[in-house]
Amino acid sequence: MSETLTEAELRQLMTVIEEGRRDEPTAGMPWALLEHLPALIPAEAISCPEIDLAHDGPIRDQWLEGGVRTLDLGAGEGDVEPEYWESLRQFEPCVYPEHSGDLRTPVRWSDFYTPAQLRETPHYADYRRAEGFRYGIHLAFPGPAGVVRKISLWRGPGRDFSERDRLVLQLLRPHLWEIHESRLHRTDLPKLTTRERQVLRLVDAGLGNTEIAHELFISVATVRKHLEHIFDRTGVRTRGAAAALMRDH
Repeated sequence: MSETLTEAELRQLMTVIEEGRRDEPTAGMPWALLEHLPALIPAEAISCPEIDLAHDGPIRDQWLEGGVRTLDLGAGEGDVEPEYWESLRQFEPCVYPEHSGDLRTPVRWSDFYTPAQLRETPHYADYRRAEGFRYGIHLAFPGPAGVVRKISLWRGPGRDFSERDRLVLQLLRPHLWEIHESRLHRTDLPKLTTRERQVLRLVDAGLGNTEIAHELFISVATVRKHLEHIFDRTGVRTRGAAAALMRDH
């Protein structure tokens, strides 16, 4: 790649990294990191989603747009229409990392579609265009099979993301992942009973309520009650988000 960064840009890159490391841990990326990132890569919105595409459900939805912070853990799972998930599975920038095995290369919408092709793409035509976005760039992180973890930057009409922007994200990637991993270790899993942890492990293994009840020799109603307690104590609202907590810890 022929693009290079100036000394001032490299200093700004280090500022983004250090602000992320110093910030308080959250269930998503550090907010300070996201708030400083547009100084390096101008963007109208930044998101850090974690999506279970195999089961059509959000695990985490983190947004920064217009200075407003939004962080939902598994929120709105039942409110999203099946057509949305199908359009997302067909949207090449979203599925490229899993299909190619390339998690290191940031990808732009324009890497896959011309402006005319993008307008005809169901995910853009039915969802993203209404939000006012015209350009996107995505950087993927490791995750379980079928789970998409990434950081995305969005722009409206104007200039597309450049090769220089791609280089910045490539240089940031190992630091972002290190911050993500250290955040998990600094964020304690809420206190759960031994039985609740057993239920959570079986949820993470993909078992349904009936199978969990059979495995633990308890009733299905008791399994539901344990899950309610887990949701209350962790603040998550779906099985997918609860399972993600189990994996992270």
